[in-house]
Amino acid sequence: MEGYELVAELLARNGIKYMFGVVGIPVVEVAIAAQRCGLHYIGMRNEQAACYAAQAIGYLTGMPGVCLVVSGPGLLHALGGMANAKENSWPLLVLGGASDTDQEQMGAFQEWPQVESCRLYTKFACRPSSLEALPHVVSKAVRSTIAGRPGVAYIDLPGDLLRKSADLTLPPEVHLKVPIMQPHETAVKEAIDLLSKAERPLVIVGKGAAYSKGASSLIRDFIAKTNLPFLPSPMGKGCVPDSDLHSVAPAR
Repeated sequence: MEGYELVAELLARNGIKYMFGVVGIPVVEVAIAAQRCGLHYIGMRNEQAACYAAQAIGYLTGMPGVCLVVSGPGLLHALGGMANAKENSWPLLVLGGASDTDQEQMGAFQEWPQVESCRLYTKFACRPSSLEALPHVVSKAVRSTIAGRPGVAYIDLPGDLLRKSADLTLPPEVHLKVPIMQPHETAVKEAIDLLSKAERPLVIVGKGAAYSKGASSLIRDFIAKTNLPFLPSPMGKGCVPDSDLHSVAPAR
């Protein structure tokens, strides 16, 4: 299996469904292989737009969208989207093509310190040392985007790595087991005590509540039982219907 086929297969096995990008050397074959593996590839006109689209699908589905870019300027155009995903806590995986490793520090085509450029905006960023390391790297990258506070991961893919071949026995489909952080019981009791003494409490429903699976029904029950007024943030809309009698959204 060649490197680009391995990357696509690992993405599929880790539950990735969508890829947005602007293809070129050396990642054209990655996009083709991704489509063969059943991923939905959407070609864009600019890497920044591709990166924003990938993070949006990540927020909507709970699994990271992939942004596929070429080396140098291609990756640099995606940094704005990566920063946005980091600040908004949206799951996003960026794959960046890179110059061949045997041409480093020799002025290779579009050579750039890409891993270093991405560290400020990511929870995980690396260049795999070999094809044998890719299964671990891809699983770790995907997991990091959704574990705890969602965020961004980056994998650097040099051209010579993608062209290499290896005889690998791949693991079966990965079932990501992301630990769910539970609030401390004492903190919950303190919050209830504080709320019970509040004179004019207001519930603000934000995008974190919308992103959290199963939170909507809990919030609706909470509103119904307490009769507290609520308003949603723009991205918290839908957790509780705007038509609910407790909504004070116009006051926003």
